[in-house]
Amino acid sequence: MKKVLMYLWQLPQNLLGLLIILFTFATNHGEYWYTPYFTFGVSLGDYVIFGREKYLTALKHEQGHQVQSRSLGWLYLLLIGLPSITGNIWDRLFHTSW
Repeated sequence: MKKVLMYLWQLPQNLLGLLIILFTFATNHGEYWYTPYFTFGVSLGDYVIFGREKYLTALKHEQGHQVQSRSLGWLYLLLIGLPSITGNIWDRLFHTSW
């Protein structure tokens, strides 16, 4: 019952994670999912999804987001996800290496 309640507490990010897994044909690799369509990692509820070979530090980073997701529940996408994706896009647009 506790797992069901936690899944519902994180429902928006769990659903988004499942949609990404389904639409990118991601494959399960134990602690994470792999999709060739990503060049980054993302943590959405119970799902960590990578697009390249995972590195231990990146996996630990995304697992830290899972802890935040468990604490914040439905607020996670607004408080953590939105600023993270915005910062990532900003960095890719304006801080490219020459």
